[in-house]
Amino acid sequence: MVRLLSRNDTKPVTSADGMPLAGETLPRLTITLKATDILRSLGYPPEATPPPRVVRSTEHILSEAHPWLQPRGTYSLYAVARQTAHSLRIGDATIAGNIGEFLHGADRIAVFMVTVGSEITRRAEAHCRAGDAFTGLTLDAIGSWAAEAAAEALMEQLNSQLRTGESLTLRYSPGYCGMDLKQQRTLFKLAPAESIGISLLPSLLMQPLKSISGIVGLGPREVVGIHLSPCERCPQIDCHMRR
Repeated sequence: MVRLLSRNDTKPVTSADGMPLAGETLPRLTITLKATDILRSLGYPPEATPPPRVVRSTEHILSEAHPWLQPRGTYSLYAVARQTAHSLRIGDATIAGNIGEFLHGADRIAVFMVTVGSEITRRAEAHCRAGDAFTGLTLDAIGSWAAEAAAEALMEQLNSQLRTGESLTLRYSPGYCGMDLKQQRTLFKLAPAESIGISLLPSLLMQPLKSISGIVGLGPREVVGIHLSPCERCPQIDCHMRR
């Protein structure tokens, strides 16, 4: 049984049976994409001035791509049963890795998945096969940024689960911030990925490819809101997804 919490519920959060405290599937998320973000993925940093024709082409492709995006998401919210710097125990599963230190202070963890569907990838691949590499790469970048935008839109939905004086941590995904990619299998046991059409391949990639899985913590703002971005500890300083 899923128990939904109101924004101002101040009762202790428990889940002795390992079931989610709350959950939601959103068949349509509202996202906004900017051409400057797409250009960033194409190799033009914010301080650069791309050629006008590149900007025009990117804006045109972006306007055409909107109908090929189907942003949707789902999450399941769990109480933290046990936490160390290297593990989180939620539900009937343990998420392993250094991720524990980044979620210190959170008393609930939301396991989430989002996707923008397969059509954008199909279109990108078709253009590349036809020899139009620029359009193909641009559509691929649009799909990636759309998935990120869908994840941020889902975080906005998760605000409904915050109580007075609480906030969300940053979100974390397998393969980043000390969470091994193998943790995908654990996350797929904790949230209903199939409800939005996501499956996990043997390679641990998700299908559709433009999908994101991860976790985010909820807890007192004075505790979870003070941590620095994990990107500040990451040596990949040229990563275009750096936060």
